[in-house]
Amino acid sequence: MVDSHCHLDLMDDMRKIAESSQLASLSIFAVGTTPKAYPKEMEILHHYSTIKVGLGMHPQLVGSGYDDIEMFTELVNHSRYIGEVGLDFSKEYIRTKKEQMLTFEKIVKLCETYGNKIISVHSQKSTSTVLEIIEKSSRSKKNIYIFHWFTGSHTQLKKALELGCYFSINPKMTMTKSGQEIIRAIPANRILIETDAPFALKYSDANQVKNIIEKTVRDVSSIMDCDIIADLAETEKRLFL
Repeated sequence: MVDSHCHLDLMDDMRKIAESSQLASLSIFAVGTTPKAYPKEMEILHHYSTIKVGLGMHPQLVGSGYDDIEMFTELVNHSRYIGEVGLDFSKEYIRTKKEQMLTFEKIVKLCETYGNKIISVHSQKSTSTVLEIIEKSSRSKKNIYIFHWFTGSHTQLKKALELGCYFSINPKMTMTKSGQEIIRAIPANRILIETDAPFALKYSDANQVKNIIEKTVRDVSSIMDCDIIADLAETEKRLFL
């Protein structure tokens, strides 16, 4: 079982959750927001086999002083897991649109140079541009791009599927009409489950996460009118275990 997008470094007790994940056989893709946090997270979490620490560069932090692309470039070959990265063109962050695009293009090109990366992608109000950058820069079939909390159109979803992308679904998506429509349009073998904690919800130990993920799997299966467990387990095994 995998939480495929969680900000573990922003939780109240990162170490406690990591320790409990070992006992609960729960894997967590611990996405980051800045490359400056990655060395410290690795120092704390590297010996927990269930925690996959992501090297991140969150688009909302571009231009903030935490967006060190030189440091990202130095570290990218040390991590198979990349994220959270991407673009955010919502009104609070549209002022850095051009800088975000340059940064994301560099990140995708770096990932394509090295290959074998699992990449968690933020695409708030920017899905078409994210897809253009991935399509333009993609040279390797060995990288996996996962759209976290996808809110794009069905046309954009179709394009993402053509590019081989995956989608991580959280409980909030199952509760809205638009989220349910997106879920129904995704093949079962392209779905992952996320919590996006602590933003979408909060938890304090791995057993809580397992309960949340199990319920989300049931809800997604009900929305899709098919049992996704077998496909989900196979995808998780390939990407995270």
